[in-house]
Amino acid sequence: MRQIHLFILVLVVVSTLHATEFIIKDINRDDNKSSTWIVLPYAFASDATGLTGGIAGIFHGFLQPQMTMAVTVFRGEELPVNTFEQGVINDDKAYAKGFFVAITGIRLPYTERFFVSFLGMRAYYPDQQLYIDGTNDSTRDIDNTDLNNSTPFQTQGWSNWSYLDLRYVLPLGESSTQVLPIIKTSRGIAINRDNVGGGTPFTTGQTIVGLKPFYQRWTADKLIPYAYISTNGLKGYLEHDNTDYPDNPSRGYSMRFQYTQDFGWGDSREKWNALEAEYSHYIELPLPTWMRQQVIALNGWTAYSPSWDYSSKIKKDDGTDSAFYKGQTPMWEGARLGGWDRMRAYDSNRFNDKAAIYGAIEYRMIPNFNPMHDQRWSPIPIDWFQAVLFAEAGRVAPKYDFDLLSDMKYDAGFSVRALAATVPVRFEMAFGSEGSSMWVMLKQPF
Repeated sequence: MRQIHLFILVLVVVSTLHATEFIIKDINRDDNKSSTWIVLPYAFASDATGLTGGIAGIFHGFLQPQMTMAVTVFRGEELPVNTFEQGVINDDKAYAKGFFVAITGIRLPYTERFFVSFLGMRAYYPDQQLYIDGTNDSTRDIDNTDLNNSTPFQTQGWSNWSYLDLRYVLPLGESSTQVLPIIKTSRGIAINRDNVGGGTPFTTGQTIVGLKPFYQRWTADKLIPYAYISTNGLKGYLEHDNTDYPDNPSRGYSMRFQYTQDFGWGDSREKWNALEAEYSHYIELPLPTWMRQQVIALNGWTAYSPSWDYSSKIKKDDGTDSAFYKGQTPMWEGARLGGWDRMRAYDSNRFNDKAAIYGAIEYRMIPNFNPMHDQRWSPIPIDWFQAVLFAEAGRVAPKYDFDLLSDMKYDAGFSVRALAATVPVRFEMAFGSEGSSMWVMLKQPF
């Protein structure tokens, strides 16, 4: 195995934000005990942090039934690191540390349809691996001794980000009269949604418009003078969900359109913009007697950055060309592939360029058998286990044309998922041309 990625649940709660706003009611749970909470210690290991431990807390439904708050703090073991000053490599040690907080699904006072979420993280990593010049065909010369020219670029430093998510539920479809649909579940399967999932776009389902002010900053502490990449701006989006159960759809479809703009304000490296579009479709298959659910899930995503100008590079203070083009998106924004959501066999943000295209197919199956169902001693209720097979294909390129469909990257893998405390948790292995990766993550990838 080339590498192992382990992400504790709360560190990626950003991925648990619903595509819709709704309330879940478990018919097997006392109505007077709708709020839940859990506080757990955890430990994991990764290339970037070494052996790491922390404590996480998740609190759901206390102030408002749809609200969730999550917090975590963590610290890793000391790892050997290098600093680079005036051509000299200096030995040093550093350890991972950080905290994360998320408050999601807050209905604003005196309103019915406005919701807001806040997410933020401040973290230091001893060994970040960053594909600054990702592209589709960049080589992995990680053993290069030239610290300025190796790929991926390895450094210790901060990775800090935060954003607000302002959402408005439009008075259309399922939310025309009832803003927050109530989804009743039994052992994690929706039981009051037989006539929901599919239908006419924007006439059935739920539609949301949103605005996200965002900020993100990455630093490279081994470089002297101090180096960083910073970006801030606004994301505007439109979401339409026409599925039976957004957290684990069995039929229907969903779509999302997003425009991102960095205006070049403050310490932003460069002003840029990007467009993204995504569509998912779910097909429910007939059930044999030993299954509870059987679904084919399809996903397509594409992105393009109109601002990325390959004809001109950003100038340094001394007037020489830098390594970045004018209007270029940061490696973690825009047309990028690799990581836990798209092209899972590859490093996070392994590929980035002006344009991207991606497609995935998953076979998801929930059997009747669940060894945890009646285990009352378990601190985390497991409503179902799900077995998944998946395959992915994608490509980034400097132009948005038919070349995107050539020389694509591929991967395939398997996953075991569980519905724990109403949240899908997934363990998966993915295999591609550069090796394999393992992910522990929250929520379905699409």
